[in-house]
Formats: sequence, structure tokens, C-alpha cells
Amino acid sequence: MKIMFKPATKSQIKIRLALSGASGSGKTFSALAIAQHLGDNIALIDSERGSASRYADRFTFDTCELNDHHPAKYIEAIKAAESAGYQVIIIDSLSHAWFSELDLAGGRFDGWKNVRPLERKLIDAMIGSSSHIIATMRSKTEWIMEEYTAKDGKTKQSPKKIGTAPIQSSGIEYEFDIAGELDYNHILTISKSRCPELADKTFLNPGKEIADTLKAWIGQPQQPQPAPPWKLWKSQEDAITWASEQLPDWDIDAIQEEFNELSPNNGKKAIAWVERVNALKNQDF
Repeated sequence: MKIMFKPATKSQIKIRLALSGASGSGKTFSALAIAQHLGDNIALIDSERGSASRYADRFTFDTCELNDHHPAKYIEAIKAAESAGYQVIIIDSLSHAWFSELDLAGGRFDGWKNVRPLERKLIDAMIGSSSHIIATMRSKTEWIMEEYTAKDGKTKQSPKKIGTAPIQSSGIEYEFDIAGELDYNHILTISKSRCPELADKTFLNPGKEIADTLKAWIGQPQQPQPAPPWKLWKSQEDAITWASEQLPDWDIDAIQEEFNELSPNNGKKAIAWVERVNALKNQDF
């Protein structure tokens, strides 16, 4: 096989952003605040028992709650979000996949020989995604003694809670374009960045500024991506009509039967319908 080279371009780059921090530092809120300026539609993979839904009045996004944190379930959710046309996927949080990997390894050194390939597949699913990926990770919580000057002029100490290393496999941050840590004042410190404009910067209540910098870095604004098909539907008939266009060789009654038998995906049948039709289309192909 002849090896061919071509000019490098950033036109197809998708953002890979990791946000770590202790509980209460604002990881989920920050991920949503950044995501809303990266794309028009957001899918959030929630392993935190629905905690992201507390922000449903502040941000527009769809959520999929994972009760099983096996890496394969994360991969399945990522692929489903891609298939459904989401421009941004938030994984909240990736740490639960790590907890599952620890359980699968069973505390044995030789147990990792079967777990590492699963971990690699999950990382590959994130890196190779056609959507922007924002992953949150819990950090270990530690206390330090912080000095301050009291009213009497004496130097005293008080305990301060901080987040340290993310609860994940060692070196996971190197799989992302940008990684940062949030503290309890909701200040994000960028610790690793392939985007020069963000390197070593800090941001209070991160959101639009980071998203705009990232879009400029990858060459956006690009041509706007079409909205997911279900955004245009007003009735079941619209969903059936769309499916018949995707499956021209199918009888309309067969399509209707498929729709009637379909179970909702986290209570949302429209999203499940897009996934089902795309799967049928690929089978036909």
C-alpha cells in the first residue's frame, strides 16, 4: 500500500475538554455553561443520579441517566448521542466508569488485563467521537491549613477544603485537548491545553469565554449543523413521514408497526425513534 500525505487542517477537530473538581466546585454547571456556546444541542450522560436535571431551568439539554456504570454502557450512550445528531456530549461523570473498572479488576493485579482494553475502548470512543466531548471527573478532597491575619494583627490558621487529583486512571488528562480543575470558588485553572490561548489561564464561573476561544482555535464558526430531526416534528405523523424518507424501500405499515412497538429511551420516544431508524437504515445498507 502506498503511503499518502495531505496538508494538515483543523476543520474536522472536535473539542475534548476535561473538568475535574471536588463535590460542590461546579463541574456540572460549568460543563453546561461551556457546552451551550459550543453547539445548538447537548446530550448529557448522567451517572450522578439525575443531579444535572437541577439545571434544566437554566440550560436546554437532553439527558440519559446511567444506572450501570460499566464502560460499555458509556460507549453505548456516546454512540447513541452521535447517531441522534447531538453536537455536544457531556459525560457527568467519567469517574463512575473508573469505579466500575476497579470493581471489575477485583483488587487483583492480574484482573486489569481484562479491564484495560475496556478502558481503552471508552477513551477511543471519546477521542473518536464526531461530537464535542466535555467530561467531568471527581477529585479527591483534602484539607489544608491556610494562614490569615486576624483582626488583632496576629497570624492564625484555618482549615480549607481543596480538590486534588481527579479520581480516574493515572494520566487520563493527557487524552483531552484541555484539562482544568475547579475550586470551591468556581475558579477554573487550566492545567493542560493544546489551545495556546487557554494555557495556564484561570476563569471565574467558566462559560462563554472559554467556548468562544475554543471555537476560534478549531476554526469555527463553521457551517451550522442541521438540527436533530425530532426538533422539526410536531406530531407522530411527522416522525413516520421522516422515517419513510430514510427507509424508501419499507412499507409505511411496517414503519408504523416499528414505531408502535418501540420503547422510549429515558422517556423520550423521538430520540429512540431516530436511533432505531438509523439502525434499520444501516442494516438495509
